[in-house]
Amino acid sequence: MKELRIAELRAADPAGESSLIITGRPIVYDQPTKIKAPFGDYIEVIKRGALDGADLSDIRLLYNHDTNRIPLARTPKTMSFELDPAGLTMRAELPNTEEGRSVYLAIKRGDLSGMSFAFKVPEGGSRYDAKTNTRTITKIEKVYEFSIVPFPAYPQTSVEARNQITEAQKRELERKQALITLNKILFKGEI
Repeated sequence: MKELRIAELRAADPAGESSLIITGRPIVYDQPTKIKAPFGDYIEVIKRGALDGADLSDIRLLYNHDTNRIPLARTPKTMSFELDPAGLTMRAELPNTEEGRSVYLAIKRGDLSGMSFAFKVPEGGSRYDAKTNTRTITKIEKVYEFSIVPFPAYPQTSVEARNQITEAQKRELERKQALITLNKILFKGEI
């Protein structure tokens, strides 16, 4: 299931009359982040190396995850990325169109400062610890797109994550209930 995440974005000074270059870091490793989800908040961490072997072959740059609009850039022609120990950085040349110029100017002014990305985690690529309420992503299968977003907050998670977290929370609750029952039995035995 595709998931979305938020990170930072900057506009570079134009190299030429039509050059609208932006840079950003849409994916950050080892940074705990609070995710707000319909079923409740939790902490998430994308571990260093989660992108090793990921499909990064066809990534689009969108505004606000809107697939109904023309992409602002696409790898490898108008957007490039680089993996480093901190995560992934990107560089894109926006089109010299009304939308491209508007987005570029909003980034340059600081009105738009966030990036998000859509991705897929394979089965077994993440784990959830109900005790710490933390999801740890160790493997990302595919990155679909980076988006420039007006509100740099984590807007949603996937059904896969909700199911994984809900099941782990249920198991933790069952474990706590079993301990309570065991303590009641043991306590009665001492009387």
